[in-house]
Amino acid sequence: MKVMKALIVLLCVFAPFLMAGYALTIVPNGIQALRNTDGIDWLWVILLAAMMIGIYYFLAVYVEDEEKITEAFRRLDRDHDGFITREDAGTWPELLSAFDRFDTDHDGRLSWTDFDAFEHAVPIKAKRTD
Repeated sequence: MKVMKALIVLLCVFAPFLMAGYALTIVPNGIQALRNTDGIDWLWVILLAAMMIGIYYFLAVYVEDEEKITEAFRRLDRDHDGFITREDAGTWPELLSAFDRFDTDHDGRLSWTDFDAFEHAVPIKAKRTD
């Protein structure tokens, strides 16, 4: 996950320069069009900037959320076998009560995918006691 986060940071740093360069290639007359002050040719640059901000926001929220879910899964998976058992989930009452609903293959264990579905389905969770 740290590699992915580092790549996203690099993307966030260099993307404005790449997008500005791309904008100069697609805007008719390139740099000359940017000197136009009537605003028509600037629309491309403004739209690209808005898209970049939206993508950055989405990525920041998504990556932070996934890191928190992964960390919670690792804390609960005490034997580090890649699954959460009922005993592992014993300190989290909401997870225990919804265990059967999210155990999709009914093997008595939650995989990371099952736990991710639980995390995204439950809007408010009480803090666990360890």
